[in-house]
Amino acid sequence: MAKHAGLKQSFTALVTTPWIQRLGWSVLIVSLALNVVLGVPLLQKSKISLPSETATTVTNIVDGDTFDTKDGTRVRLLGLDAPEYPQGCLSKRARERLSELILGKEVALDVTGEDRFGRKIAWVTIKGDIPLSIVLVEEGLATADKIGDSRGAQLLQAQTKARETKRGIWSAECTSARVGCTIKGNYHKGTKERTYHLPGCYNYDQISINPNESDRWFCTEGEAEAAGFTKSRDCPGGR
Repeated sequence: MAKHAGLKQSFTALVTTPWIQRLGWSVLIVSLALNVVLGVPLLQKSKISLPSETATTVTNIVDGDTFDTKDGTRVRLLGLDAPEYPQGCLSKRARERLSELILGKEVALDVTGEDRFGRKIAWVTIKGDIPLSIVLVEEGLATADKIGDSRGAQLLQAQTKARETKRGIWSAECTSARVGCTIKGNYHKGTKERTYHLPGCYNYDQISINPNESDRWFCTEGEAEAAGFTKSRDCPGGR
């Protein structure tokens, strides 16, 4: 024990000598200097990363929410659903408006994934930082999809504004049946099947028509069939 105590006293005396303390401060200062000279550039370099957004030019408009870019990529807008083209109410207007906004122009894509059709799902901005999806939803040319972040809240706010002002698909043009037109044209998103229902058909009263989902009212069976709808199997003579 005495031997260990002696060693401890010797070490304490050594490290408290002025020249050892000066050496320690010198090492610390040199270390800090190296961090300043070498560490900061390295830190700055580590912050440099590829941008999440990619700039590209639009070469083709498919419908109200899908377009092609110059490298052949097909892009589906994130956060909205435009009327089914060409049958949906105002679907042609939605496509025309998308063309006015981006065809032949540069856009910024923030790709978030890919759908089952191989299309890139992207949040698209135009003219620097204007969200394309919000523009279309606010103009009543698409309905808002749910997104679990602040963009989702902005889209719902834009949709509320469009509904309150009865713009686009929220206007009487798409939400009211024409007088005397009682045939319900129902579009099934999952199967892409279009069927029409006459007042005498089974479950006619349970069929709801939402023109924003590409459902339509028709005056005659011929009009419904010309639009690509077939008589429901629940109707007499349906197939």
